[in-house]
Amino acid sequence: MKVVWLGWEEIYTTRRVQEAAQAQGLELVVCNIHDVNFDIEGQRANVCGLGQNLLETCDGLVVRTFYPYISEALTVARLFHDAGKVVIDKGLTDEGYAVSKMHDYLVMAEHGVPCPRTWQLFNPIQVEALAERLTYPCVLKGVHGARGEHTYLIHNTEQLHRRLWRYPYGELMLQEYLPADEDYRVMVVGYRALPVMVSRKPSKGDFRTNYSLGGRFIRHDLTEFPAFQSLAESAARALRREFTAVDIRLKGDQPLVLEVNRQPDFEGFERATKFDVATEVVRYICQRVGGEVRGMH
Repeated sequence: MKVVWLGWEEIYTTRRVQEAAQAQGLELVVCNIHDVNFDIEGQRANVCGLGQNLLETCDGLVVRTFYPYISEALTVARLFHDAGKVVIDKGLTDEGYAVSKMHDYLVMAEHGVPCPRTWQLFNPIQVEALAERLTYPCVLKGVHGARGEHTYLIHNTEQLHRRLWRYPYGELMLQEYLPADEDYRVMVVGYRALPVMVSRKPSKGDFRTNYSLGGRFIRHDLTEFPAFQSLAESAARALRREFTAVDIRLKGDQPLVLEVNRQPDFEGFERATKFDVATEVVRYICQRVGGEVRGMH
């Protein structure tokens, strides 16, 4: 069984998954979007990379990177899907090839998954009207941001305008700020939450809890927060995210989903919990791809 892992080779998560794949006997072809090229031969589309036709030689695709070539990564997913190959995450082929955090919030709302109140506005007049009635502080968040990038805590209207002017209208979302000392991350593999989770505290002087920005992760058993399991699994199912990290923050006593990460890095999670996330991911890939490959024969 041979699977393409479309992701950055140098990051912790990819290295750990490579180790786990080798131990589990899965042949994993790791490449990023820069390694991929397309060609058309008659009525046939080929996806090539690392000296081989990936569409012919591989049984499945795991997409872990998009930037800066979102359309091209989604095209790879679509071609694999159209060729009858397994694509992980299913949301890449089941939800109309959308890559947008606002899209995620809209879908979760339709499925009854509670999220913070969020706005994405494209008209400057609407932005001005909203700014006058906002409760500060609030959060500005990039529609396509990752790892805390393009995320700002806004304290007043002047600061809001200053940030918005640096981006085309519509590229940032406005979101209510949920004041809390920490938030929580639940890892979900195959729509099932792992038995451990972490609380995340920001570094001094920041409000973002991302590990890459110095956030401090603390291990907990999932049973300590009984409502989080069903919430995280419901969010993952709503968005067809087979391998995801669901970030949760409390608004009073109510847990709300901040984000369902499409391409989570689990370095901070593994280091804090000592839980082998990589092996769980590889086992699930083998289950999904192996089951469908056998079914084809």
